[in-house]
Amino acid sequence: MTAVISWLGRPQPDDPTVPTLVLLHGHGSHEQDLIQLVPAMQMFLPDVHAKVLAVRGSFPALGRPRGYSWFPGSVREQPPAESVALAVDAVAGVVRQHTGRAVVLGFSQGMCMAVTLLRRHPELVRAVVGLSGFVYDDWQPGDAELSVRVRAGAGVPAFFGYDPADPIVPIRATDHARRYLHEHTELEEHRYPGIGHGVGLPEITDVARFLTRFLHAGS
Repeated sequence: MTAVISWLGRPQPDDPTVPTLVLLHGHGSHEQDLIQLVPAMQMFLPDVHAKVLAVRGSFPALGRPRGYSWFPGSVREQPPAESVALAVDAVAGVVRQHTGRAVVLGFSQGMCMAVTLLRRHPELVRAVVGLSGFVYDDWQPGDAELSVRVRAGAGVPAFFGYDPADPIVPIRATDHARRYLHEHTELEEHRYPGIGHGVGLPEITDVARFLTRFLHAGS
């Protein structure tokens, strides 16, 4: 699995305790896509020095010559549970090579990956950011633990930003993601009417503010 390293702020020594932000792209994109958000986020995180790890999906996206997907086959169908487990566990392996715990940000299909990483490997995820995405409705081994943590007032922090009229993600999928995250994380939910299936500056500003408490050294 291909991964590219970038930095928010100054590059730091090769130290697994350095705060790490993992970026997971959407279907038909690639690992360089979300890295374009880093300079914009840096404007709102001037004192943060963190590793950014952008990971590429393993499968060519159908109909996208330079794009990739996290799962084989059509994006319109939920992949088999085995395919989801293999993809998410591969990302978990990449994360473990670089850090003990990370903040994970995913866009669209990448949000599904980010949330499923939390659901399968909660010990690896400090916080999760989902943008214009969805959550699969199958059971994952960490679901019960995440729910217990929420009831105990110690839920994993999560950010979910979306346009209620997203032209790609159906409203029923958005509503399912909202319900799941409310029940299994400490959710910060934001609506951005008019951004469609994309990311806008107000959302980047809110994401940067959310990330501040997790990406400072020693946090």
